Amino acid sequence: MEPRVAQEDFNREPRGPPGRDESLTQTMDPFRDTRGRTQGDLDEDEEPGERRKPRSFGGLIKIAIVAVLVLGLGYVAWSQRGLVAGLFQSSPGQVAKDSKSGAPATKDQQGRPKISDRLGSGQQAGPAVAQRVVLYEEEPNDPQGKRYIGSAIWRTETVSPGPGRPPELAIRADVEIPERRITMTFSLRRNTDQTLPASHTIEVMFNLPADFPPGGIQNVPGVLMKQAEQTRGTPLAGLAVKVTNNFFLIGLSAVESDQQRNIQLLKERAWFDIPIVYNNNRRAILAIEKGTPGERAFAEAFAAWKQ
Repeated sequence: MEPRVAQEDFNREPRGPPGRDESLTQTMDPFRDTRGRTQGDLDEDEEPGERRKPRSFGGLIKIAIVAVLVLGLGYVAWSQRGLVAGLFQSSPGQVAKDSKSGAPATKDQQGRPKISDRLGSGQQAGPAVAQRVVLYEEEPNDPQGKRYIGSAIWRTETVSPGPGRPPELAIRADVEIPERRITMTFSLRRNTDQTLPASHTIEVMFNLPADFPPGGIQNVPGVLMKQAEQTRGTPLAGLAVKVTNNFFLIGLSAVESDQQRNIQLLKERAWFDIPIVYNNNRRAILAIEKGTPGERAFAEAFAAWKQ
């Protein structure tokens, strides 16, 4: 039983109403259409003479749809302009470094990328135990999609919020998908920058091989929390922005009701879902387990944050 990725899941905004579970994953075939048919089924349903008939108003309809999408995206960007601007301004040093090289500026001792001006040395108690990670990728020739197994190492570490502010504890996971030669750094920290309208920030940085078939990461729409690998998830309320190639920053909502709900999900749910859109427009989902080390890191960080 594999999670299901549907087109409408990638079109929805990350924010979801309290009490309602939404996810980019389902328990049946992840890349079937909404009526359970594959592309081959759709083709067989059509008579030979009925395929690809020209429609006189097709061009006008496409233009109208594009116009509506552009206007809708423009309104969302305008309404969230304060948060977008704050997210970009919160990491000026990293933006400058990555914009020149297109890659992480430095690496840790294991060769994994890190944000040198924000992340400090690890402080994980006890031996590091890898937790389960699964990457589900859309595959046009396979309705079930592709599935790759990986691992995640969770720990807490000290970060530097900025000049004149005391060090902060942050939660970090180093993720690896060996078969796809992908590594990823996930970092969650409390926001102490009063100019940034966010309660917490999540940094997601991918390190991909030069010959990565999809070309790169085009978008990470948000982050979802779920109880188990195969269950549906709930999106964290916030806004995601692409900072540089393969580096994404997510600001969690500072609205009191959203903040309390987000904290509850982060503490109580055992798995993360990170939806991905590749440069070739194919979709994927990265499911990450907390496990005991992750639960310990979250408990330690939220206790330090007094949340």
